[in-house]
Amino acid sequence: MTKFVEETYRKIANAYTREFFDDVSDTPMIDNLLERLAIKSTVLDIGCGPGQFSQYLMGHGHKVTGIDTSDEMLAIARDKVPTGTFTKMDMRKLVYPDETFDACLVAYSLIHIPSSELLTTLREIIRVMKVGGIALFIVQKGDADQILDEPLAEGEKIFVNFFSEDRFKKFLVDGGFDIIEMGTMEQSNEDVLSTTVLFSIVQKKK
Repeated sequence: MTKFVEETYRKIANAYTREFFDDVSDTPMIDNLLERLAIKSTVLDIGCGPGQFSQYLMGHGHKVTGIDTSDEMLAIARDKVPTGTFTKMDMRKLVYPDETFDACLVAYSLIHIPSSELLTTLREIIRVMKVGGIALFIVQKGDADQILDEPLAEGEKIFVNFFSEDRFKKFLVDGGFDIIEMGTMEQSNEDVLSTTVLFSIVQKKK
């Protein structure tokens, strides 16, 4: 599924950037994370795409590292955010030592991990967070483990793993996180895979 998703993002990277790089609809969720971060926090942007969230976090004084598996997305991120740090990496196999980051942002990237790998992925993410660290997860509402039409490229498909609110909460708790806040947002953009967004602010247990 990773190769399948990578191939789709290779084809839609430019269209995705045009559609979402300047989209501010997710700003309230990112601001929710920012309000909880200490000055000059180290943040891992997991599934950074073209780098729009990394740029926003950097603009608020934080040291951000963006990772993604898509070469095309990373090339765009390096071009559009030249002062950023962007590295090719799979969130399931993070190369960082334990307790490296103060915070993690996981926006619209966990939805490409199959259910069978979600718990190990979440435990890998929590491993690289400092004790007491904060993370923001943003996913979408819908059915698990499905292949959908990609709205940004006619005829293309993409694998997604969506969540109900209860399922989202259970995975986060089973992954080792304390949940601080959960909520939903509706998106008006029709070129998205699901118009209902689920988000959660979580903390690595102290």
